[in-house]
Amino acid sequence: MTLQDLIDQARREGKWLWCHYQDLWFSPAQLEAENAKGKFRWGPVNWKLRSPIERLAEAEQKAGEAIEERNRIAREILKR
Repeated sequence: MTLQDLIDQARREGKWLWCHYQDLWFSPAQLEAENAKGKFRWGPVNWKLRSPIERLAEAEQKAGEAIEERNRIAREILKR
């Protein structure tokens, strides 16, 4: 199996490609675009197919944490 085969499989299954080494996520179209620029052309063993819903959940969690941090800072400022 080649990387392109894996990208094609991801597209068919509605999955995205994730690399655990750097926690990188790409849709099939994004990874193809990066590959066309000579980037992230690693073998398929370096990628795992995952649901893009997982990526969305991670982003929502990070956004919530950022809002909590912003609110904590605001509370500290208002204590003055």
